[in-house]
Amino acid sequence: MQISLSDLVDSCSEDIYLELNTSDEHVIDELKFLKDFKKLLKQYNKPTNQIDYFISKLEGNMDFENVIHIFDIDEKSIKKKIEKHPYFKNPCDYPIRLVTIMKYLKKKGVDIDYKDMDLIVDKLIQQIDGVKKVGDGMYLKKSN
Repeated sequence: MQISLSDLVDSCSEDIYLELNTSDEHVIDELKFLKDFKKLLKQYNKPTNQIDYFISKLEGNMDFENVIHIFDIDEKSIKKKIEKHPYFKNPCDYPIRLVTIMKYLKKKGVDIDYKDMDLIVDKLIQQIDGVKKVGDGMYLKKSN
């Protein structure tokens, strides 16, 4: 039984599950395959977010700005949710931990499973007025 390629591509859901082993000696071959696969997906107007993520990871230029762009992370929404955390509404004299904020965001429905999501949240926390980083993953907000 043969299935045409267009039918096969149309039957795929938007999420493509791929595993990537960056320790493999065949990184160049994997990179070439992913780029060819991306061209095929674009030809059939399918999303290429995950393929872009893997390509950038293989090329070694993975940074959190790239993660924000690839997965369309809404920084403004996350920052608003962080500002609604009880600690930032009523700051006190002890610091809050990044882990606590990440748990709060997960509870509020923010997908924190992306790689380098902690770096994104760290950057957003430091953008809040009056917040000072006092240690690794520790923040202190001055009372107004």
